[in-house]
Amino acid sequence: MGANAQTTVPDFVAETVLTAAKLDISAATGVPVFATTVTRDAAFGGANKVLAEGQTCYLEDANVVQYYDGAAWTSVGKVAQMVNTQTGALATGSTQMPFDDTIPQITEGNEYMTLAITPTSATNILIVDCVAMLAVDNVNIQISSALFQDSTAGALAAISVNSATHRSTVTLLRHKMTAGTTSATTFRFRAGPNSAQTITFNGVASARYFGGVAASSITITEYTP
Repeated sequence: MGANAQTTVPDFVAETVLTAAKLDISAATGVPVFATTVTRDAAFGGANKVLAEGQTCYLEDANVVQYYDGAAWTSVGKVAQMVNTQTGALATGSTQMPFDDTIPQITEGNEYMTLAITPTSATNILIVDCVAMLAVDNVNIQISSALFQDSTAGALAAISVNSATHRSTVTLLRHKMTAGTTSATTFRFRAGPNSAQTITFNGVASARYFGGVAASSITITEYTP
């Protein structure tokens, strides 16, 4: 057990001596700290404090904060891991990505970024954030962008935006999902024009931005509910 771990949660009774040792227990961390769920459960009831809704604690073995909801202990969500990729690579593409009102049907587009993650629990939550710099090379058209997982054909999330000639368009995509696996899974960002034109990724007119540099990224955050 750590220095703050305790095995009781004192119930202070009227007209009893409040010792320094008892004060140290309650003041050590602000919430009770237990080595495991076993010592946590044994610390309430009897001569100790009665377990009631709203009680909080910290578990050393799991490194989590928990609260009692009146029926059971529940862990407060935390970030399990975060992975990120960023690229300033210049690329162009002309594969069309027609956009309609059914996101899963979007299957085309040039692939510009990928990022893999291995979830620590199949029940954890994944939030995938994409930020992409895109520009139209010739005429004012719409650019569609979409997020895919592994080799699945249908998109998880997609957006289509109007873009003016030689003007940069910042595309933002976010998707939240249950991990559903503890094996490595790869998320892919694809984009394309809605008509027979060319777009530039991280640049304009198939070249670098004049006087500047563009970068795009994918970030995946895994949360423990």
